[in-house]
Amino acid sequence: MKRVNVLWLLLNSLFLIVFNFLFFMLSDFENCNNSVWLSYGFIHFSYILLLLTPFFARRGKVEYIYRRPLFFVTTTYFMIQLGVGITFILIAPETVKVALIVQVILAGLFLTWLFAHLIANEHTADSAERREPELQFIKESSAKIYSVLQQITDRATAKKVEHVYDLLHSSPTKSNADVRPLEQQIISEIERFESVVSQNETAQIVSITDKIHKLVEERNRQLKIRNK
Repeated sequence: MKRVNVLWLLLNSLFLIVFNFLFFMLSDFENCNNSVWLSYGFIHFSYILLLLTPFFARRGKVEYIYRRPLFFVTTTYFMIQLGVGITFILIAPETVKVALIVQVILAGLFLTWLFAHLIANEHTADSAERREPELQFIKESSAKIYSVLQQITDRATAKKVEHVYDLLHSSPTKSNADVRPLEQQIISEIERFESVVSQNETAQIVSITDKIHKLVEERNRQLKIRNK
């Protein structure tokens, strides 16, 4: 086991070690009633959930974003549960009914809150996964146009290519199935563009630039109509 993992394990175990040491040293645990043990168990339950929080988050590039609200929920529950649990341990009511009702209500509210965040995270993650290819189209296409632009020496031609780059770079990232054929045409023309520029054929460069410009404008126009 790596040293850092050992340190994290020790850090995560610290609360349990200190809490149990104090509990068994300061309480007459042999004579503890059911309400005390119930609270003792719920405190451990809330802390274990806090430790398990990273496993609740959706895996992905922005996993840390999904973890933050979950940690807030589990930390809040743990702190409240710790306060309530210690109170019941100190009071040690003879009947377990009140302690059980309070603990179950707290757990129910917490789980509802947690599941609501988990559902929201799933929707956000699904939306991000769908959007990633759309973002890639704009990013990659713009990057290729920009790379080609650096190779053009004729100022007038460079201006036309720069205008296409600006148009493409500022185009809507959100796409749909209806404009996929246009996007495929744009990609194909950019590949032709790269080949023509390497051969320094100015007339062809201008012709393909105009075609890409028209395809991008048509894509944006169709997206604008469908998003109204």
